[in-house]
Amino acid sequence: MARSMAEQIPKLERTLGIDPGFFDKLQDEDDWSMIIKLHALIESAVSELLTRQFKSIALKETFSKLELSNKRTGKMAFVAALELVGDAERRYISALSELRNKLVHNIHNVGYDLGAEVKKMDKQQFNQFMKNFNTLSTDEDDVVTDLFRGDPIQALWYGAMTVLAMIYIKQEESGQA
Repeated sequence: MARSMAEQIPKLERTLGIDPGFFDKLQDEDDWSMIIKLHALIESAVSELLTRQFKSIALKETFSKLELSNKRTGKMAFVAALELVGDAERRYISALSELRNKLVHNIHNVGYDLGAEVKKMDKQQFNQFMKNFNTLSTDEDDVVTDLFRGDPIQALWYGAMTVLAMIYIKQEESGQA
């Protein structure tokens, strides 16, 4: 049975105990705020996934303190070893963490404009950007390319929807959601 990715988001929001519609409201944020909040949401979802995977609420605090993207000792090390999400989702999370780290450590980045940043990218940088954040399609067709070039913040939002939905589905499939 095919499940809509968008249908999974409210279920995940309930699981995480956040306000309904939190994810949808991220579209109304400026780029800096959206990226920071999106990263926090994904980090919480991954912590919850790991807590449920190990079936131990006692680990929740421990997982919440681990760095998200460290591929050797962080949450993503566990996620990769347990094959909880696919390569595209792990690549997205790592790239989002890198972008978030770039933005959060300098207050001058508060006015960050992803669209302006994408316009400055050469072909190789843009292709890498698309590879890192594309969870929408295995084909890099004109529609996907146009979205990433014309509205990259929306592309990130759609990519996050897929990542978050896959995290929730993984919880559901293991009978733990």
